[in-house]
Amino acid sequence: MDLKKAFELAMKGEIEGRELYSIAAEKSEDEKAKKVFAFLAKEENSHLEALTNMYHSFLKGEVMTLPKLSRLVTFNDAESPIFSRDFKGRLGGRHFEMSALSIGLKLEQDSFQYYEKISNEVGENRLRDFFKTLSAWEKDHYDALYKELEYLEDDYFRENRFSPF
Repeated sequence: MDLKKAFELAMKGEIEGRELYSIAAEKSEDEKAKKVFAFLAKEENSHLEALTNMYHSFLKGEVMTLPKLSRLVTFNDAESPIFSRDFKGRLGGRHFEMSALSIGLKLEQDSFQYYEKISNEVGENRLRDFFKTLSAWEKDHYDALYKELEYLEDDYFRENRFSPF
């Protein structure tokens, strides 16, 4: 396994997630979504910082210090974890928000699968556990985005006349 390349790809993915969620937080008109997207951007940035510090240690041949990453993410609203409940009634023309959810879903899926792959290939137990933790964290993000899309999608299609029914 090329650990240098693995770190570089992981850092790139975290930057992409951070930027997407930062823009989504800025552009969304739903207050709950603004807070959740900002929270997701902050989490992606914390992943980036951890990966960057480890990467620099790796390049210098130093022992990599593994950060303690607890699973901070919580999405308490099982029905609508990202947007407020009244957002569902205002889906006409909400293409940006729905696009942000769809793109975020793909980024999170790529991330949790990539981190899982790395964790299965890396030899050192501590490093394996670190990448497993990142994978679980990104899977939590994926699950929340998926649940939100599932909750909104039929109404979004209907409100925007994507469906003949």
